[in-house]
Amino acid sequence: MSAHARVAFSIDEARKTLILRYIGDISGDRLYAQVLDYIHTVEAPWLYDFLVDTRRFDGVIQAADTEHIGQLWAGLAQGRDKGRRIAVVSTDPLIHARKSLRDAIFPHRRSAVFTTMDEALEWLAEPADAQAPIDGTV
Repeated sequence: MSAHARVAFSIDEARKTLILRYIGDISGDRLYAQVLDYIHTVEAPWLYDFLVDTRRFDGVIQAADTEHIGQLWAGLAQGRDKGRRIAVVSTDPLIHARKSLRDAIFPHRRSAVFTTMDEALEWLAEPADAQAPIDGTV
């Protein structure tokens, strides 16, 4: 892991969105450890949508790492995130292909993968009840 590899965090309170930017060559376990540390600083994180920007990410996230954070998240959220969304921004085919894994691990959330930040923000800005079903990627 390079010294500059990290997860950058911000909150858009007006849109109730946690923004996570994966930057550099960082392993999935370290990445998710940073995510969990941050989530524990947010009051009621289950009330927020997630916007995950992976465009500057050079690492690899193993399916087992994603499954592990899903288990930890389930214990923390306890289903209180029902109806919230996960928008992932990436051009990596593996991240697009893992949408079904993400959906299984975060069953109370809707997720979609976008190639641009504008598309992701537009999707998150739509009222959840007005959104058409997502078939895999956008």
